[in-house]
Amino acid sequence: MRRAVSLAIGVVFVIATLSQAEITPREAQRFCVDIALLKGGVELRGAVITRDEKELRMAVQRNWLTAQQPDLMQQIDEESARNQAASRDELLQRIETWKGERATEKRLVSVLEQELDRLRKAPPASAVPDSQFVIVVTPADRVRKVYAAPDASRRLAKIAWRERIERVEDTSFGPLKVKVEQAAPQGGMAEIDLSDRLPTGQPQSPDEWAARQAIFEYEYSERLNFQGTGKLLVRVGDGVGKPDLSELLAKTAADALQGELGGLGLDLGLDSTAKPNVDTDWQATAIQQAKTLDRRGFRVTRVPQITGSGPATVSTSFFARLGDGNYHIIWSNETTTDPATVKDDALKRIQQDPQVQEILKVAQSLSLGQDATTAVRFGAAVQASLDGTDNRFFEFRQRYNETLDGPVLVRPTP
Repeated sequence: MRRAVSLAIGVVFVIATLSQAEITPREAQRFCVDIALLKGGVELRGAVITRDEKELRMAVQRNWLTAQQPDLMQQIDEESARNQAASRDELLQRIETWKGERATEKRLVSVLEQELDRLRKAPPASAVPDSQFVIVVTPADRVRKVYAAPDASRRLAKIAWRERIERVEDTSFGPLKVKVEQAAPQGGMAEIDLSDRLPTGQPQSPDEWAARQAIFEYEYSERLNFQGTGKLLVRVGDGVGKPDLSELLAKTAADALQGELGGLGLDLGLDSTAKPNVDTDWQATAIQQAKTLDRRGFRVTRVPQITGSGPATVSTSFFARLGDGNYHIIWSNETTTDPATVKDDALKRIQQDPQVQEILKVAQSLSLGQDATTAVRFGAAVQASLDGTDNRFFEFRQRYNETLDGPVLVRPTP
């Protein structure tokens, strides 16, 4: 996720006051966390989740807040405890309404009925879960300043939080980097997921609930997926013929070969199993189809056009219809593979594909053998990147599609 991992969860409006010397911008730059200064002298250190014209939502470690502002931590816990029962009642009603809206989708309805049964049988919460993080929600008019940590510093802090390193909030970059390298030598390579440090059963905003519905429907209903490159956009997967990588490779290779011929418009005769949409605004095209099919969420995967050199970057985005009725990206990922790193066995597999062989035939007839080799190697790199972003997307779905009262889902910062 961008900017801040989806940490959470006690929700409370800050009213506490604390008298202390105010941190300066220069001092704030030394640390790896976001720092918010509120009216009344309150200082918060953690990770900004969202900030808009209404409020600031900030994830803060429970132990840090307890040590620095115990009254505020107690207020958050009391508010969370009061919210538990009301949140469950609201969730039960939302699920019942949802069942009625999708009554013909048997698999989805079955899953929703299981969720209803689980929630009704769950014992009432007697105490606030001892989560690593809470969220402090502050009205915008009470926020004086926010010092955002650079991306590299914020990532370091998140690894340190994952490893439960002490004093993350008041340790500067250099010393914290040393501690992280000792605790997690490969920490910079791993994906950071702190969702298991969060309590469940908290109130969900209309946008959060809509996003969760989109993820559940994608998982348990007919999925809506698109693949594209350049101006090409093709619906793939459930309900349609699925063009595989070779089809997109054929398209990009055809473009590349035509470019080599000086734009003569040679028809390579590479057929497609699905009709492409060549609208230049691929987002608008995908959204229009989602509206027509009444899908709450959909995935778009974009592969690069073959350039003959450079890395192969595949981007994937998941769109959800939020509370405003419009579709927004709630998750995205980019995975890059250098064609030079593709192993020979992967290259041989893709060369055996019938459509790739068509590319080779055309290239050989035009004495463009080197371009064909480049196209095939690039296609193998695209496949490796596709595999990587597929894995990240699966992890995202798995995090949020098991229960409807699971980790808080926060829309990424645009």
